[in-house]
Amino acid sequence: MSTDIQYFENGEAFGVKNNFRQMPNGEVRLGLLADDGSSYTRTVSQVATWQNSHYHEKYDELYVVQEGQVALAILNDHEQLQLKLYAETDVFIVPHHTIHNIFQFAGAVTHNIKYGASEPSDWLASPTLDQLVKGLSAADILHLTK
Repeated sequence: MSTDIQYFENGEAFGVKNNFRQMPNGEVRLGLLADDGSSYTRTVSQVATWQNSHYHEKYDELYVVQEGQVALAILNDHEQLQLKLYAETDVFIVPHHTIHNIFQFAGAVTHNIKYGASEPSDWLASPTLDQLVKGLSAADILHLTK
């Protein structure tokens, strides 16, 4: 039989802290952040929205679509936009050094795991990809990913 661990009393003893927050784009992110930079986040979107374009030097990201749909935008090595649509139960990995952004459709719920040898500050912005995608609506994405 397992024993409950009271998070605020013992979580940090294991190098894990609470990372619950609401983002400027309206997303709610419920997460756990470890001292080694790895993390788990459940993201809930009430409205359709883009995140901020970025990449990671050292860690990879695994995404699971729990509910709804998301689009993955990638800026490839030739600075060309690639868009792919993912739906409920889909799983995908974004390798480190991949410039990317996620569009969560209204009602989407995702799980995200960051893993690899890194630290929490391994997040580098990509204004170039933001310029390409931030103007795309949910309808645009559905049309472009047919």
